[in-house]
Formats: sequence, C-alpha cells, structure tokens
Amino acid sequence: MTGYAIPCYILEENGAILTVKKKGHLPILVVIPHGGCRVPEELSGYEAVTRFDLFIQSDTCANELFSFGERVAGTLDTDISRLFIDLDRPYTALQSGRDGVIKKTTLYGKPLFREELFPDEIAIPNLVKRYWLPFHDAIKNIVTSGSVRLILECHTIMPVGPAVSRDPGKPRPLVMIEHLAPRGKSVSSTCDPSLVRGLVEQLEKSLSGEEETIAEKFVASPDPSGGFILAEYGVGKIPMVRIGVSRALFLNDAHFNFEYLKVDELRIRHLRGLIWSAVEKFYTKYFS
Repeated sequence: MTGYAIPCYILEENGAILTVKKKGHLPILVVIPHGGCRVPEELSGYEAVTRFDLFIQSDTCANELFSFGERVAGTLDTDISRLFIDLDRPYTALQSGRDGVIKKTTLYGKPLFREELFPDEIAIPNLVKRYWLPFHDAIKNIVTSGSVRLILECHTIMPVGPAVSRDPGKPRPLVMIEHLAPRGKSVSSTCDPSLVRGLVEQLEKSLSGEEETIAEKFVASPDPSGGFILAEYGVGKIPMVRIGVSRALFLNDAHFNFEYLKVDELRIRHLRGLIWSAVEKFYTKYFS
C-alpha cells in the first residue's frame, strides 16, 4: 500500500520532536519515547550525571534505529533524556523515586540531581506541560483520527537486566515483543496473539544471522509491560505492540567507540534495514 493519507501533526519544540508525515508507505505509527539524551534547558546545570550516563541510560540509538521515514505514516520521538521526563510513565507519577516521570536516581542508583536541586512543585508541572503533554496529545490525536492501523512502540534494551528491572542480572534476548498490559487486577492483550507470533517470526527470519546473546534470541514476553504507553493506547481497536531490540547488536567492540560515544552509522543503517524488512513483511501478511 502506498500513499496512505494521514492528517499532519507536527511539533518540533523544546526537545520534543513529534513528526507525523502527511503520507506514508504504510499506515503505521511509530512511537519512540526513550531515544533522547539531552537535559531539558530548565534543568541544565542541576544534573549530577555525565554525558556517558545520559547516553547509556537512554534507549541508545532508538531514534535512529526505528527512523523509517516516509515508509510509515508517522514517527513520534524526543531528544530529551528519559531520566528527566519519562514519556512512558504517567505524569501523575511524581514521587515514585527511581521510576517516576522525573527520576531521582539512574538505573544504577546514582543520584540524578546535585544535592537539594530536585525540581520543586512549581518546576515539575511546567516540565510536564512543556515536554510530556504535547507528546501524548499527539498520540491521542493520531489514534483518534482513524488513520493508522498499527502502533509500534519501539525501544532498545540493555543486554542484561539492570538491578531495578524485573529481570536483574539476566541476559536478555536480541528482540523482545510485549503485548500484555495491566488492567486493574487483570491483564489484557493489546493485539491478537497471532500478530505477536507473526512479528516474532518475521524478526527472527530477518535477524537470524545475529549472535550477540546467550539467551533465547527472539521472545514474546509472557509478562505484562510496566510501561504507561502500551497500557494507555493499547486498549482501543488499533493493534499495538512494543518492540525491544538489544543494544548488544551495536554497543560492542566492533561497532562502538567508547571514547567518543559513537556508534557505527553503517551498522545502525544495516540493522534498521533488517528491522524494516521484517515489519513490512509482517504488515503485508496480516493487514493487506
């Protein structure tokens, strides 16, 4: 399917880069909430973390890896670090410590802010209004427009679960697909299970030559996601899945320069091509 029309919602302001194309190859919305590494200008100088911390604790290279351009209907991403505004947490999660919408520590327990400089009750609502709300308003507008048929929430994941995760110290797969979200005391699927199996199958075929894990390579998670986005927008009629691709595929000796925090662009381009090939074949099989 080509030339699929979609209303245009574009906001490029204050680090939130929300770009939805007027036309795309496939009516897919790509949401990338954690790809940014930048400190919000309001908090510049307050942070107690290094450039390396910001780089490694983002979804490193997610913005580039899942940038499918005109081949999809739209892409929503941000250049702001998840540590300062986590778009995958509810804005009401203000005092949740390590895992709130504004973090107090990194994933490894390092203080995020210099002493006594955590944002106050005036700064926090302003940060939410400036960075969190426009991102989610854009998702809502696009979803309710009826112009997309599939939502992909895209992440890159650490090769081994960090201490604060649900899988601390455990090797992770190359690709993890999530489609379960909590609904009160129960759990529901954000798409038909056949779609999950189909996407896993296509990604496995496309990435079959990759070896950078000792765990099972391609997994459909049996556990509900802890993310807000999947739970919030996976409840409607549009199928939605969350894709996690391991950073072991590019944060390694062959493709990553530690001193300059640079990842081989050719490697990212290659992986993006493989992922897109899988997504395109999956969509053609299940939605055309």
